[in-house]
Amino acid sequence: MQTATTRGAALVTRRADARRPALTVAMPSAAPSAPSSASPRKRATVLLVLPALVLLLPFLAAVLFILRYSVSAESQAISGWSLAHYGALFEPFFLRSVLLTLKLATVSTLICMALAVPIAMLMAALAQPVWRRVITSLVLLPMILNLLIQSYGWMMVLGPTGVANTVLMQAGVIDHPLSLLFNEVGVLVGLVQTALPLAVFPVLGAMRVISQEYLEAAGSMGATPWRSFFDVTLPLLKPGLISAASIVFAYNASAFAVPLLLGGRKVQMMGVAIRDMISPMFDWGGAAAAGVALILITLVTMMLATWLATRAVQLKEAR
Repeated sequence: MQTATTRGAALVTRRADARRPALTVAMPSAAPSAPSSASPRKRATVLLVLPALVLLLPFLAAVLFILRYSVSAESQAISGWSLAHYGALFEPFFLRSVLLTLKLATVSTLICMALAVPIAMLMAALAQPVWRRVITSLVLLPMILNLLIQSYGWMMVLGPTGVANTVLMQAGVIDHPLSLLFNEVGVLVGLVQTALPLAVFPVLGAMRVISQEYLEAAGSMGATPWRSFFDVTLPLLKPGLISAASIVFAYNASAFAVPLLLGGRKVQMMGVAIRDMISPMFDWGGAAAAGVALILITLVTMMLATWLATRAVQLKEAR
């Protein structure tokens, strides 16, 4: 009985399905793609960058002109092709100038970074806008004053009868004046003062990005302020430190006025050596080659320093 009933129900179902109109599912055709917004965005970006590129073209043309002059066969005119000017850079005089430039630029960069970190921390911690403006003005003061005025001011401070020697002699610290001028010490002081603002503000920008919650979490786990500084603050400051160190090194490596005024002829950095090639030697081709060499040395040194800093952080994180 159940079997007959089941068969009858199945027959009724098949007949109902036969009467029901067939449904066809049509796959939607590929809709036309919406106009991409990438192209207008790219055009807008190009339009925004174009004025800056136009302004940079004269400087790029000057660099290309110097590069062409450096491979000229003549010393005072662009004529022919020769690498003789680059070969002359391997003379002992210029090699000593390169080593001295790397030495002073590196030491001044380290001193600037050691001073920039606490100054940036102080500026980031200040809550009163008035004090923040005062410290910002003091930091920017070396960039506001003319380099010539600053250099003559340091001559009055560091000279044999200057302020520094007079104070030390009256205090009984020294018996005779120290030689602080027209040597590497005087040049180093001038380089640090003029380049310090270039180190403070990149570090300050990186400092303001660090959330206070990281330091509070380190303190809640029992870390001392020094431990929090070395394990939390410094790793987070890495981008700002690298950019600041690169800017300061490039600025000090190409310095000319400070080494010339505070070092005289005794401190022959590359900027002073290039100046001497132009006048009184009138070796324009050699000066152009030395300028190209200075650019390459600066770029290679900055790339190497960035790679070493990044590598050190990666090794620390791997441990």
